[in-house]
Amino acid sequence: MPFLRSIQKRYTTAVAVLFLLFAALGGVSLDLAIRYGVEDRVLFDAEQVAALWSAQVRNGTLPTASVSGPVSGSVDLVQLVDARGRVVDASPAATGRPPLSTFRPGPGNRLQRRVECGPGERCVLLMADRVSTAPDAPVVYAGTSEPPLLATHRLEYLIAAAALLVVLLGGLLTWWITGRTLRPVEQQFRLASITSHELRTPIAGLRVQLEEALLYPDDVAPRDAIRGALSATGRLEAIVQDVLAVAGLRAGRPAPHEPIDLGALVTEEVEAHPGRTPVQVHMTGDVWVHGSRVQLVRVVSNLLSNARRHAATGVTVRVGSADGQAVVAVTDDGNGIAPADRERVFDRFTRLDEGRRRDAGGTGLGLAISRDIARAHRGTLRVEDSPRGARFVLRLPLMRRNAIGGAPSASEPREKS
Repeated sequence: MPFLRSIQKRYTTAVAVLFLLFAALGGVSLDLAIRYGVEDRVLFDAEQVAALWSAQVRNGTLPTASVSGPVSGSVDLVQLVDARGRVVDASPAATGRPPLSTFRPGPGNRLQRRVECGPGERCVLLMADRVSTAPDAPVVYAGTSEPPLLATHRLEYLIAAAALLVVLLGGLLTWWITGRTLRPVEQQFRLASITSHELRTPIAGLRVQLEEALLYPDDVAPRDAIRGALSATGRLEAIVQDVLAVAGLRAGRPAPHEPIDLGALVTEEVEAHPGRTPVQVHMTGDVWVHGSRVQLVRVVSNLLSNARRHAATGVTVRVGSADGQAVVAVTDDGNGIAPADRERVFDRFTRLDEGRRRDAGGTGLGLAISRDIARAHRGTLRVEDSPRGARFVLRLPLMRRNAIGGAPSASEPREKS
């Protein structure tokens, strides 16, 4: 419905915006944390190398051994620069290059971090170590070119892609959750809308009958008016009861369950409401299920009433089991149901033309309620192929024999009509 869809959109948009804000803040924080972490690691290694070279220079020797050997960790650029800015010694990767930096640490702060960026070149992360406090003391520069992860925007692109993915997933998840949350409300809105439409006809008929009895007391027999009003009231009562039953099933209200002999239940229901249309019951063995007796009686009663209403000469009910399921098949010998209408007959307030002709007082909720009860029992109810007429088949999980307790053992096939 548009109103509920609008609520779903607003909630999804609000959550997506919140996800976007948190993702942006988190992305920036993650980017800075990674950058500072990489820089700290590189500069720490550079500090160790600069301290080693500076110590050797203070001892009066040039660090030729270090120049010819491998440089610590990722630090490959090392230079010893005198007070005039001349490169006195350098590592292999820094040989032949101009001084890595023109910055000279002061005597009071001899060890400092530097980031030197030249035009068209990658920045260099450096540690500048002044060898001593003397005015003409040389400076050791140790460092390396900025890692590709920091030199480009690759890190930002990866974080942005991850953030967008989080926002998208958050929005989709919110849309799904709100949809599931609002779905029962949407069912109730639709049920209320359809119910109000269905109630208009009997209410209008009741009003007309009562108004005629008041306006034309000489022309309308009181007993006829009361009889018509009672008939309309009965239809209103039936609709209300069925609507309450549908609402209760859709709300998932629990019903007490017990072991039920399905064959006996069908037989009792047939005998309790004999009717003018004969019903033959065929049972194969004892078929037990676990469920609500009141609700399953409602299903069997609805199926029998529907079959009797459309039968030409009689109805056949078969109770058995197959593939671990209890099966109740109710078949009439009427005109049947077109394949295109086999699912539509289970919609609420749906009545085919023949059904309206045979029973104008029906509510159109019986089959919908029956299918809801079947689903509540983890079963199915559908219309299946039949040589003649309509065949409604109810399937329910078959109760295991060791769970039946005192239930009788399976007997020979028996038939009752």
